[in-house]
Amino acid sequence: MTEVALANKHILALIISGVLAAIAVAFLLVRNRNLSRALQNTRSAIQMNSVAHLIQEVPNPSDVQQKELVEKLVVFMEQNKPYLESHITVERLANKLNVSPKLLSSTINSQLHVNFFELIGNYRVAEAKKRLADEELRQKSISEIMKSCGFNSKSVFNQAFKKSVGVTPSHYRQQHLH
Repeated sequence: MTEVALANKHILALIISGVLAAIAVAFLLVRNRNLSRALQNTRSAIQMNSVAHLIQEVPNPSDVQQKELVEKLVVFMEQNKPYLESHITVERLANKLNVSPKLLSSTINSQLHVNFFELIGNYRVAEAKKRLADEELRQKSISEIMKSCGFNSKSVFNQAFKKSVGVTPSHYRQQHLH
């Protein structure tokens, strides 16, 4: 081979080596960029999962406030029996609990799944059941017990009692005093 042919072979080998090196460098750059993106996406996903996990662990302040108010309400209802007042209102009860009527009403609705009047009615019926079954109150009329439990109307009392207990107040009394 001549010197020119040998030089051409070397030049061709250098060109091929250069092209292969350029392809290898381009491949490595693309691969590195893809790995960097994947790493960044993984970091973002981990951070989002960590934040989402933290958000799930932190209770909603309004839920905590409402649950505390329910506990306060139940204790107050059991100790003070405001439901025995025939004209109790959400405003009066809220005032006694030192909260706004709106907060009390929304808490009763969302946490206890009844409205204010249903809650009061449930407490009144429970009290009427105790009194109707109490041997010492046998001489009291059903109307007297009804009024002492906060009911103003005999028809409302009978309807609420029957809906809750399944029998009329007089039938309930007969069942539990004999």
